[in-house]
Order: sequence, then C-alpha cells, then structure tokens
Amino acid sequence: MTLEQWILIPALLLILGLLILAGRRLMLGIEQRQRETIKKRKKVSPIATESPLDHPARSAKQKALKSVGRRFTVIRRGLMVIVLLLLIMIASIPLLGILPAAAVSLAIGLVGVIVGIAARSTLENLIAGIMLTFSGVIREGDTVIVGDHYGTIEDITWTHCVIKIWNWRRHLIPNSELLSRDFVNLTIHDSYQWCHVEFWVAADADLKEVKKAAIEAAQMSESHAGYEDPKFWVMEMGKEGLKCWIAAWADSPSEAWELGNDIRTELTARLQQLGILYHRVYFTLDQSRENQPSLTEVTQSSPPHDIRERYQA
Repeated sequence: MTLEQWILIPALLLILGLLILAGRRLMLGIEQRQRETIKKRKKVSPIATESPLDHPARSAKQKALKSVGRRFTVIRRGLMVIVLLLLIMIASIPLLGILPAAAVSLAIGLVGVIVGIAARSTLENLIAGIMLTFSGVIREGDTVIVGDHYGTIEDITWTHCVIKIWNWRRHLIPNSELLSRDFVNLTIHDSYQWCHVEFWVAADADLKEVKKAAIEAAQMSESHAGYEDPKFWVMEMGKEGLKCWIAAWADSPSEAWELGNDIRTELTARLQQLGILYHRVYFTLDQSRENQPSLTEVTQSSPPHDIRERYQA
C-alpha cells in the first residue's frame, strides 16, 4: 500500500466509528421518547367504545411498544449490514490499484441495476419507514385522518403502516405512499380538539334563540371540556339561510367524536321544539300539467301552515 492509503484507511475507519456511535445515541434517544409518549397516552382509540378485549387500552399500548422495539431492531440490523459493506469497501481499497477500473465499474453497475430492479419497491418502503421513524410525523397511537379513513396508527412496520379505523378495520398503507401524501395527525403535539358542528337555520330565525340552544347543547355533553364556553358564529348568509357553527373543547379526538354527536342530537331536538327550521325552501307537487306530478321549488318568507304546526307539535 502507498502512504496515502495507510493514512486514508485509518481515517475512514475513525469517521465510520464516530458515525456509528452518533447514530446509536440518536436511535436510543428517539426510541426512548417514542416509548414514553406511548406510555403517557390516555386515549389510544379513535372513538370511546366497549370492545371484546378485556383491557383494550392496555393491549393497544403493549402492541405499540412491541412495534417500536421491532422497528428499531430492524433499523439497527440494517445499519449493521451497511457498516459491514462499508468495512468491506474500505478493506478493498488496496485492491483498487490491482483490479482493472473497467471491471470494478462494471461490477458496481451490475449490482446497482440488479438491486434496483429486484428490490425497488422494498427499498423505497424501507427507506420511507426509516424516515417516518426519525422524523416523528407519525407514531404508534397517533390519531390520524388519511384520505377518508379516520383511525389510530396501530403499527409501523419496515414496509407499511397499519391504521386501525374507527370501526376496528385495518387499513394498510405502504410507507412510501404515506410519506408522499397529505394526511392529518390529530395528536402530533397534543390531543386537545376544538370540535365544531355546522348547521343551517332559516334567514328569519331568532339568532338569540339559536345561539342559546347551540351553546346549551354543547355544554350538556359529558365529553365537553370546560376550558372555556362554547363559541357560536354565523359563517355565511345565503339564499338557503344562515350557516352557523358551534365549537367547543374536547380532551381527545375520541371525546370530540362523542361531543359532535351529542351536539347534533341535542341541537336538533331543541330547534324542533323552538319551531326553528333549517331553511326556507320547500317542495310541493304541481299537477297542473297534464296531470303529471312534478316537483316545483317554492321559497316563502314563512313556512306553510301544516309544516309550522308539525314542528310546534
């Protein structure tokens, strides 16, 4: 070996050793933080429900902790393989002057093409899984909305992510796809939710009564977290009527699910008792054309007499 090679090989080994130590400390820190986050979670399901399991929350946490340990084990073993390959490359430096440059380039090119074709999808998902692990954008137990699916992250493997949907079905998404698409993480920093319910009332409705009914409907829910009073807004004035929002705090996505249901149920009953309709558009049968019934839209400033009586009954 030349003098340059005698200096280069120890330097590369030293740099590789430092990188291994830094990577090990980084992985241990991330793994510990993820374990602590899972243990501290109070809600690990998208909605509060009784399940066939005796202890669903404890079972979910145990499964999440096993998933974290398994994923980091795979990452550590993968890094060991990479380190071994790097050591082989460093050890082969003295042979570079003996072997023809064309043969070395050809061998490296063939290996790259074979690996790229045979394991392209697997490598994409593996690299995406490592990026998801270290980025912290999702973790086991997080409540997420991916497309039309609302649920919790049950497992993150080295190829795909398992989302436990609210109805206990499992939706599997490849890691590469999850990394490249938009999704909502409802518990990335905290679990608090400001749940809002949108509804319509007629333009001539008494807004004071509507506001009072909406706020009371939110306050009556057991899932309402009383950090502040519910908020009421008129969001739009249109030909269909007035679009209103009622918003209130909940401690978790599962509590927000229940809070929204309670508000809609109670508010509907209160508006019916007050005789407040959702809009002022009605449909009547018009049989004047050759005795063929057809739907004609009729807009009135006040509801028909029979409809008013039905809501006031």
